[in-house]
Amino acid sequence: MSDYFKGKTALITGAGKQTGIGFGIARKMAQSGANVVITDLDGPPDKDALFKYGSISEMTVITQTLTADYGVDVLALQMDVTKPDSIDAGLASVRERFGRLDFLFNNAGTALGAPQSIHQYDEAAWLKTMDVNLHGVFRVSKAAVPLMAGRPGAIVNIASKAGKSPAKLNGAYSVSKAGVIMLTKVMAQELAPEGIRVNAVCPGLVMTDLQEGNIALKAIVMGITVEESEKKMAESVPLGRFGQIDEVADLCAYLVSDQSSYVTGQAINIGGGLLMEI
Repeated sequence: MSDYFKGKTALITGAGKQTGIGFGIARKMAQSGANVVITDLDGPPDKDALFKYGSISEMTVITQTLTADYGVDVLALQMDVTKPDSIDAGLASVRERFGRLDFLFNNAGTALGAPQSIHQYDEAAWLKTMDVNLHGVFRVSKAAVPLMAGRPGAIVNIASKAGKSPAKLNGAYSVSKAGVIMLTKVMAQELAPEGIRVNAVCPGLVMTDLQEGNIALKAIVMGITVEESEKKMAESVPLGRFGQIDEVADLCAYLVSDQSSYVTGQAINIGGGLLMEI
């Protein structure tokens, strides 16, 4: 698989923190010999926030580490997936640096407004979650396709188990990820003539900073400790544990490799058996 990636370029959104799936994908692509573009917001530092933001300083560390460890060309960009001008500027930088793009991983996401029931959900939080998680995939993909079309390429959209089975009191996230799954199918059908395959990955309980926030939220809702919440969640998985970001990254790498050349339009679960439906 590694020879296939050499000289190719992969862009990963939401990859500005070393505790997230985006970083895992970036590291896997670099290990495989691909040039890497990592993008994220320069989020405000907030020691009390449940969900960690990416930052320019951390992206700088990631860039230096991947370059030193794997000898590939790594570009870090600030990109706001809710703003077309920001996306266009980022893709212009990719074109200038690499000439084209081979792989796109739409990973940027958020979960604002939770925990809250649907009839009490804050509208601004709902719309912002939808804008990042669903519309962001549309915007970045739309901007990236002209850099990808004309020879085999692949897009992986990071959806979620919550897009197939609703997450209680996290309606905006669940609905947005369900939209990502359908958008993946639409893109796969429409981009096939361009030689671009499109698939989605649906993680279950994967230990990221976002998941740590989710564990804390569930602890609040259930009135238990964070440790008890984590134990209960792990016990709900048939394999008895949380997944790791490298396990998700391995699946993502497979889905853009030549080994999956006949796979498109799929939404693949990776959750230790937590969800066994298609």
